[in-house]
Amino acid sequence: MLDALNITEEDALGLAELAQHDLALARDFARRALAAAESEEASGLARSYQRAARSYRQSLALKVRLRRELAAADQVQANTPKAKPGGAAVARRIGEVREALLRLAWNEAERPEDERESAEWDEPAAETFAFHRQGVEETIAEDCLKDSFCDEPLDDHVARLAMDVGFPPDAIAGWRDLADPPQAALDFEPEEDAWLSSA
Repeated sequence: MLDALNITEEDALGLAELAQHDLALARDFARRALAAAESEEASGLARSYQRAARSYRQSLALKVRLRRELAAADQVQANTPKAKPGGAAVARRIGEVREALLRLAWNEAERPEDERESAEWDEPAAETFAFHRQGVEETIAEDCLKDSFCDEPLDDHVARLAMDVGFPPDAIAGWRDLADPPQAALDFEPEEDAWLSSA
């Protein structure tokens, strides 16, 4: 929080060092003034002592004021509501979360390889994927309205939404290693009666 008051850590250390020098000078002038045999010399040393002592007091007062102002700045920052994420941040996060959840949806929709007609595409898997995709889109649409949408790390965000959708935890943990769904699956639209029969 030192930056809030335009003072660097080096400046703060310098102020502490000045106070130490002021105190050392004040002590030295006081000792010499008390030991002086001539009144004129003692008087001059006493004035030098007073100036050094005043400089020391001012350095201490400045340190106290800075500490108070830093505490006040910290309090203001703590009480200031966090700004809502901007449109670009929200759009970027929607894309990242959608990519992850669609990978999980395709992973869930795929049958074991020996049961598939093709490694790239089969219609039953695409239908299952379409149903999962609908849940993914609904979950993202609801979640992106929250002020906290971009607050958590991406992996935590993906895990939370994936659990809401109902994907298995072991797949969620490895979503980055899963394959993207093929374009044919993304383009696939089930027939209306298929949606109704699944309800």
